[in-house]
Amino acid sequence: MFRSPSVSVARIVFVVATATFAVLAGRELYASIKVASISIVAERIERGDTVADDVTARYASRTIDMIEGHYCRSDVVAPGVTLVLAELDRQNVNLDYDAWATAASSARSYLRYALSCMPTNSNFWLRLAAVQSVIAEEPQSIAGMMKRSVALAPYDESMILTRFYFWNDFTDATLSAAKRALDSDLTAMLKLGDRCRVNAAIKEISPQLRPTFDSAWESVGTGATARFQQRCSK
Repeated sequence: MFRSPSVSVARIVFVVATATFAVLAGRELYASIKVASISIVAERIERGDTVADDVTARYASRTIDMIEGHYCRSDVVAPGVTLVLAELDRQNVNLDYDAWATAASSARSYLRYALSCMPTNSNFWLRLAAVQSVIAEEPQSIAGMMKRSVALAPYDESMILTRFYFWNDFTDATLSAAKRALDSDLTAMLKLGDRCRVNAAIKEISPQLRPTFDSAWESVGTGATARFQQRCSK
């Protein structure tokens, strides 16, 4: 009588684990290869290099593969954000509404996906709020996004100055709905921001933002604001 050879549980676990890791590694490698060209184009856009409209459109359309493939690595997701926003920026709602609407919808969908992967990214929340504001002004929704952006990066100067650009463009209703977050941003900017960068940002303040800005300016006091009277070298 012969005893059938037994296979240890440890060996089975090892084989299964090895196969799983191999599949995951293959998937990550595939994602890296797939996004490589998208990353190159995104880097050119971020550097301010000239990128042809058809190139931007072609690579922006490929971001749908990122969503369908459920690729959530930051180095895969972030270039897609740059591309969908660039594609939206190049559209003119007055010249081709359908193309603009498609780009806006795609940008919103991709940013929602990006945030499902990276929910603590302050910049993504800001960009989603900005995109939503051009699609339809929904004060409570946009305010909620801006509040998250502020909460995630309350003292990051670059983020504060970028948010100021959008605060300056929002409606009274949105500014009112996000008043606490807006006050926090203005206070941090006036107290802690680089004098020259802040001076450049506040050269033009919209009528709807002006009352809140003036209130913040008075609130922080002359001890904080006196420095803005000094000239900045060009």
